[in-house]
Amino acid sequence: MCNTEMIQPLRKFLLLVGLAVALGMQTVPVSGSEVVVFDDVTTLQTPVRIKVLTKGKFFARGGRLVDVYLGETHLKRILTGGDGYGYFKYTPESAGFKTIKARSNYTSAVGLHLVMNKNDQAIVIDIEGAFKDAVFSEEIRENSQTAVNTLGKTYKIIYFSRYVGREISRSWLEKENFPTSVILRWQGPGIFKILAKRDVKLYAVIGSATVISAAKNYSEKRYTFEKVRDGTVVKDWDEILDLLQPGGDRKQKTEDR
Repeated sequence: MCNTEMIQPLRKFLLLVGLAVALGMQTVPVSGSEVVVFDDVTTLQTPVRIKVLTKGKFFARGGRLVDVYLGETHLKRILTGGDGYGYFKYTPESAGFKTIKARSNYTSAVGLHLVMNKNDQAIVIDIEGAFKDAVFSEEIRENSQTAVNTLGKTYKIIYFSRYVGREISRSWLEKENFPTSVILRWQGPGIFKILAKRDVKLYAVIGSATVISAAKNYSEKRYTFEKVRDGTVVKDWDEILDLLQPGGDRKQKTEDR
C-alpha cells in the first residue's frame, strides 16, 4: 500500500485524539450510565419524536420504564425496547428551546429540543469540521466565538457532532462561550432530509467537506476550511461572518468575477 494512503487515515485519527484530549474527555456522572435523552430540532406544530436510551454500565439495557417530562410537566411513561431505545411523539405548541427530562429508577437525564418558527432560518455548524483547528490554532478559535455569537442573534444555531459526542461537545462549547443550542449526532446525508421534512430552513452550513457536500441540495451557502470543490473554502471565521452578513453573497459573486 502507498504510504500516502496510510498517512491520511492516521492524520485524521491523531486529529480526533487531539480534539478529544482538548475537550477534556470528561464523562457525565448521572445520565451517562443509565438513561440518555437525545437533542432534536423541529418546527412549530410539526410532530417530533422524543428519543431516549436506557443503558447499563457499558451497554444498552432495554425493558426499562422511563418517565418523560417537558420541563416539569409529565408527558408520558414509556417502556424501552430490547435495544434500549424508547420513543414518544409529541407536537410542540410553542417555539423556543424545550427541556426534555427523562427519569428511570433513580437516574435522570436532560436533553434539548429546538422548536423553530416556520419562517426562522438556521445555520448548521459541524463541530469537528468548524472548530477542530482550534486545537492547534488559536486564531480560528478566537474568531469563531465572536462570529458564532453574532450569527446566533439572527439565525438559529444547530450543531452537528460527528465523532466526539454530545456531552464532550457541549462541555467544550460552554467552556468557550459559544451559544447554547441542540447538538445532533451526524448520521450521514439523511439528517438533512429529516430536517427538510420538518420544514427546518437552512440558511448556511459550515463544517467539513463531507458535511457541506451532503448539504448541497439543502443550502447554497456552504463553507469549509478544507480543500473541496463542492462549496466555498474560507480562510477564517471573519470571512464566514462577512459572507453571511446582509449583502455578503453579492460581495462574494463580485469577487468571483
